[in-house]
Amino acid sequence: MIVNIYTLIMLFVAIFSLSLGGFLFLLTIRTLISFKTTVPLEDKSKFERKGYLVFLLACVTLSIRMLAWPWFYFMLQSFVPEVPGAMCMFGVTQILPSTVTFLQIIKPVSFFIMGGWLLCYYIDKSTPTVPLARTNLYFLLIVCCVLMVDCAVDIYYVLRMKPLMSVSCCATFFDVPLRPSAMIPQAIFGRHFQKILFILYYLANITLIVLLFTSLSKKWTSLTPSTRKIILYCQAVMGIINIPIVIYAYIENIAPRLMQLPYHHCIYCFMGNGMVPDAPIMLGLFVIGTFAIGGMGILRLLCKNEESKLVTERLLAKVNTLSAFCLLASLIMVTIHLIFNN
Repeated sequence: MIVNIYTLIMLFVAIFSLSLGGFLFLLTIRTLISFKTTVPLEDKSKFERKGYLVFLLACVTLSIRMLAWPWFYFMLQSFVPEVPGAMCMFGVTQILPSTVTFLQIIKPVSFFIMGGWLLCYYIDKSTPTVPLARTNLYFLLIVCCVLMVDCAVDIYYVLRMKPLMSVSCCATFFDVPLRPSAMIPQAIFGRHFQKILFILYYLANITLIVLLFTSLSKKWTSLTPSTRKIILYCQAVMGIINIPIVIYAYIENIAPRLMQLPYHHCIYCFMGNGMVPDAPIMLGLFVIGTFAIGGMGILRLLCKNEESKLVTERLLAKVNTLSAFCLLASLIMVTIHLIFNN
C-alpha cells in the first residue's frame, strides 16, 4: 500500500461509504417490506420519520460517494512519483490493470445513477403527497448495490497497490500506429479519419446543443406532441453517439494540439501533467452535460406520476439548461484553446 494523504482519504471514504451503504441497503429493504400506500393516522408520524431517515441517509452517503470519482484520479496522479518508469497516470494503471479498468468503468456508472436517484428524490420531496416513494426505494436498492461494489473495489485497490515493478511509458501505448483510438476510426472513415473525426466532433456537439436549446425555447409548447417526442429522442440518441466521438476526438485531435505535442495522444498526460491546466474542467463540463441528458431520461422514465408532473417539468427545464450550458462551455473552451494554439 502506498501511504499518502490521497490514499488515506480514499480509504476512509470507501470504508465509511461501504458501512453506510450496507446499513442503508438493509434499512431500505425493511422500509419496502413495511411500506403501505395508506398509513393509519396514529402511525403516520412514525412512518414519515422512518422514511425521512432513509432518504436523508441516502442523500448524505451518495453526496459523499459522488466525490470519489474525481478523487480517484487525484490519487492516481499522486502515485506517479512512486511507480518506477511512470511518466503519467497511465503508468500507474499498469499495476493491477484489471482492477483499475473496472474502477474507471464503475465510477462513472455509479456517479450517473447516484445523480439520477437524487433528482428523482428531489421531485418526490417537492410533491406534497410523495407519490414516488416506493419507486425511489426500489431505485435506491440498485444504487446501494453499485455503491457497495465500488467501495469494496476501492478498498481492495488501495490496500493491494504496491509499485513492485517498472512500467512502460505511455508513448508505447498511445503513440504507436496500431493504437485502438486510431485503428477503430480509421477502419470506419479511412486514412483521413483525424480530419473527419474533428469535423464530427463539432457537428455532433453543435447539433446536440441546438436540440437542447430547442426544448428550452418559447416555441417548444407550440410544437405538436409527436414533434416534441422526436426532438427528445434525438437528444438522447445524439447524447449517446456524442460520447465515443468526443473521446476519440480528444485522444486523436484535441489533446495533441492543446499540449502542442502533435504525435502524443495520451489522455492521461492531457489531464494530469499540467500542460493544459484547465483540461479537467473541459472534460468535466462535457461529462456533466452528457450525464444531465441521461438524468432527464431517468426523470421522464420514472417520474411519470400526474401529481409530480409540474415539479418534474420544472426540474427537467433546469437540468436541460445545465446540460446545454456545460456542453456549450466545454466546446467554447476547446475552440479558444485551438485558436490560440495555432
